[in-house]
Amino acid sequence: MFVPAFLQVTLAAKDVEFSGWNGDILAVAVTEKDLQPGAPDSKFENAVLNRLDGQLGGLLSAAAAEEDFTGKPGQSVVLRVQGQAFKRVALIGFVAHNAACLQGLGESVASVAKAAKASSAAIVLASPSVIQGQFKLNAAAAIASGTLISADAAGMVVIECISLM
Repeated sequence: MFVPAFLQVTLAAKDVEFSGWNGDILAVAVTEKDLQPGAPDSKFENAVLNRLDGQLGGLLSAAAAEEDFTGKPGQSVVLRVQGQAFKRVALIGFVAHNAACLQGLGESVASVAKAAKASSAAIVLASPSVIQGQFKLNAAAAIASGTLISADAAGMVVIECISLM
């Protein structure tokens, strides 16, 4: 007799401090503009990436350079980290042109989580301003939809937190 396995997924939009988030994968959604060279004393133009890179001792900027990560949709870099509340950090390239693009971001996060056998993930936008305030709820819904599609197809992950900060 076949007994279907049920997928448990919890999604929540939270305004939380990402640097202390406790879970398996902190997925940072990055656009190409976020990775343009900044001032001589910073490795990223983006303040969120600079702060996280500093917290990780330069690991993000080194990995982005080494892996030729440019923030294009479909690109991702996943790093195991030590001494943090989260176990891994992922840079995931995306654009925020429409709901389909944001759904693709959710699918990418679910794929990364599946590959890492993660049970929780948080999504942080490196540039929250790419999504206007009145559209944040719709953006979260599109990201959640993509996450559910990929999670269902893979039959795996619990996505615990979506943070559009």
